Amino acid sequence: MDIELIEKAVDLITKGGVIVYPTDTCYGIGCDATNPSAIKKIFKIKGREKNKPLPLIASSLEMIEKYVFMDERAIKLYHAFPGISVALRKKGSDIPDIVNKEKVAFRIPSNEMSKKLCELSGKPLVSTSANLSGDPSPYSIEEVKLSLKKSLNQIDLFIDSGILNNNPPSTIVDLVEGKIGRIGSVKEDQIKNLLGGQI
Repeated sequence: MDIELIEKAVDLITKGGVIVYPTDTCYGIGCDATNPSAIKKIFKIKGREKNKPLPLIASSLEMIEKYVFMDERAIKLYHAFPGISVALRKKGSDIPDIVNKEKVAFRIPSNEMSKKLCELSGKPLVSTSANLSGDPSPYSIEEVKLSLKKSLNQIDLFIDSGILNNNPPSTIVDLVEGKIGRIGSVKEDQIKNLLGGQI
């Protein structure tokens, strides 16, 4: 892992920059999830509708607990299914409403690079796919640059880890509304079995 590159990325993140980086699913575009102006840039770059919530990543359960009300079901899910996203009710106002007003979906990535970026910046990161809304998920920096060609000058750094494995997106379990927001690599019956038959 290129420590100098990570340090540069962390410096940009803490100054409100926007970066493209590898995740455990595809290439993501991200910023400090507590910085409203950086988050607005991501909506603009992606052409994403403002009412579509953004998923976040964190380096640990301890980091997640600073921003949401953690419960036992979430802890079970995080331990049983690494890389799963769990939506929980927001605590305080550190995560701006532009991300989501009442709840936030967090995951702890298995990708060491993205986990390190959170850990060293001390902040959760926005982690949405690095493409124009509606385009296919990008698994190489070339695909990112093709999809976002009109906004490349608004991105402060690209971390190129080659071609990523074509993994499905993370499953999102919404524990606020008691439903599954998106099915990915973890299936509904696995979740229900773990949580005693219901969400």
